[in-house]
Amino acid sequence: MAEELKTVYRYDSGGRGFRRVAVLLIGLASILAMFGIFWIKSWI
Repeated sequence: MAEELKTVYRYDSGGRGFRRVAVLLIGLASILAMFGIFWIKSWI
């Protein structure tokens, strides 16, 4: 079982990759929110 854990952690890139993906997803969500606001304003 210890060998399996070593294999799993061998491919772990640490927190940097997670932070990059999190920032990317937050950026995409904010862009989508801006387009959503403009789309809703077009109905009013």
